[in-house]
Amino acid sequence: MKIFGYAILLFSIAAAPAFASNFAIPSNAKSSGDLVGSSHWTWSHDSGTPGSSVGSSHYPESSPSLDGKAREFYMSYSDKSGERFSLSFAHDAQATHFVYDTYVYIDDPSQLANLELDMNQVMSNGKTVLFAFQCSSYSGSWEYATVSSNHPHWHSSGLACNPKKWAANKWHHVQIASHRNSSGDVTYDWVNLDGDYKTVNKTGYSAIDLHWSAGDLNLNFQLDGADSRGSIKMYADKLVIHYW
Repeated sequence: MKIFGYAILLFSIAAAPAFASNFAIPSNAKSSGDLVGSSHWTWSHDSGTPGSSVGSSHYPESSPSLDGKAREFYMSYSDKSGERFSLSFAHDAQATHFVYDTYVYIDDPSQLANLELDMNQVMSNGKTVLFAFQCSSYSGSWEYATVSSNHPHWHSSGLACNPKKWAANKWHHVQIASHRNSSGDVTYDWVNLDGDYKTVNKTGYSAIDLHWSAGDLNLNFQLDGADSRGSIKMYADKLVIHYW
């Protein structure tokens, strides 16, 4: 199985509901604003996956869209390959808690083996913390990544999730919460899919040497194909990262 383009997903519990029942973003949190319209998106084949993939992205898409300006992510692939869509969106080495909050719309979920939603943060010591979370058809669960010997590895959270079972041509709201400590240990706190809130509560070491600039904040969408060849079209809207 592939390993993402290194990213962070962070979040923690607060008071009073804001976007998930009984949880909220604290008043001191920063917001990225809606990132789908950024002109800095890039995409590439994930070399950690087999086969080949070719991606493209287009903005704005008026339909389907929640606000008239969604972003399309498209890939064609062979041999269960993966395409990674990435964005560098802010600079903050001190933040320890993040919320990855987005809506996604998939035309043919049967083509999608994994939907990976990640972030990266470079701490002040130069270590890049990976906050990596995905819905996987292989394990049928939400998976999280940890790092050992400077390589990331996926683990099942034990919470059921299979992107092939997501309803086609429908908007799905995904929220992922996690946080880190100063050593690079990441705790995945909870995940919320279409209002189905589940506590994750999984912790592992997740820092890696990538020699990136301190404070870099990046995010990824990754689409992994499920067949010997095929194509996937996904739309994202209202993609916001909250961090503090």
